[in-house]
Amino acid sequence: RKGMPADNAPIESFHSSLKSEGFYLHHLTNTTTAIVEKTVREYINYNNNIRIQLK
Repeated sequence: RKGMPADNAPIESFHSSLKSEGFYLHHLTNTTTAIVEKTVREYINYNNNIRIQLK
């Protein structure tokens, strides 16, 4: 079937949380590729193992 906008909702929600909790909360504005990769890995670990989720 053709891709629908609703298919993108879960990843868009994840990206929004990643940006607001991972970057904006810690005031990361000037970053390098290494800093971004480290931040994303740490956030994925936090999101999957530590963060309490109701779903």
